[in-house]
Amino acid sequence: MKKLVIVLAVIAMVISMSSCKKNGASTPTDAAKAYYECLKGGDFKAAVKSTYKYNKEMTAEEQKKADETVEALADKLSMAMSFTGGIKDFTVSDEAINGEMASVKVKITYGNGESDEKTEQLKKIGEKWFIYDGETIENPNDLFGGDEEAANEEEGEEEGEELADEE
Repeated sequence: MKKLVIVLAVIAMVISMSSCKKNGASTPTDAAKAYYECLKGGDFKAAVKSTYKYNKEMTAEEQKKADETVEALADKLSMAMSFTGGIKDFTVSDEAINGEMASVKVKITYGNGESDEKTEQLKKIGEKWFIYDGETIENPNDLFGGDEEAANEEEGEEEGEELADEE
């Protein structure tokens, strides 16, 4: 009986360590690790749901809109990850906290052999930390570090539209 309890405890611990945290973490490093574990494991919905935008205080209407965008954002994250062969491994280091904001450095090794280093911003809600994606999650590139060139092109299009509207 004692062996069975030990085996069950070990299984429960392994499952809890390998699953994605969806509701923030007690440290910025842990929050970043949970986010990247979700990406590495292909749980893109959980990755989206582990962001500040999804967890910040919202009206019922804002929450409904956020829930509706999860699927689309998860699909875009999945597509972005398919170009890199997914995440093979990652390390999180150099945690720096400044009030309700924090940053960590993340080194990512992709399935296609390429690697990347980036700084993730995190924001605190209550006692938990979340990947900080700004106030909107309209652009899934913001969640994953994204394609700056594409973001700049989109910005240029918006500026062009604004100029056209002014004329």
